[in-house]
Amino acid sequence: MNSHDYYITPAEYEAAALIGIRPALLEVRIRTLAWSKQRAMTTPPHKKKPLKDWVEVAEANGICYSTLRYRANRLGWDIERAATQPLQDRKAQAKRAYEASRKYPVEFYRLAVQNGIEERTFHRRMKNGWDPHTAATRAPITPRECGLMTKAKRNTMLRFFPHRKGVLHARTSN
Repeated sequence: MNSHDYYITPAEYEAAALIGIRPALLEVRIRTLAWSKQRAMTTPPHKKKPLKDWVEVAEANGICYSTLRYRANRLGWDIERAATQPLQDRKAQAKRAYEASRKYPVEFYRLAVQNGIEERTFHRRMKNGWDPHTAATRAPITPRECGLMTKAKRNTMLRFFPHRKGVLHARTSN
């Protein structure tokens, strides 16, 4: 597009007005949205549904005017449905969103809790590549078991590297 494409002639304003395009809308389409003149002048504007008769019905159902307008014009709902369908409960909506965003099925969380495994332990295990069932059922190791495993690992290293015996004991004696 060159700079001349943004100039709108009076004849073009008149041609657009014949199909219901207001001058301000034509300018926004061409100058802000960078539509071609042909598209901007031939695409009819969205028809908004008449809401006057339904405003009182909507307010009686606890639906504000902006929500009614959004439902009818943006979402394309039938006017009666837009004015009468109750608003969603925020807590229920938040719960549905939370459940939909879960990374792992809730059954594995419940299984982990039943087996005394904290949620963060379950997450760490999953991050480390464990399968969900094992991550939720294998009991966490106790500090004593951790110490025994460390001792066994140290003894294995000393068997393969006997010349490091003094170095390993010097580090662990502190």
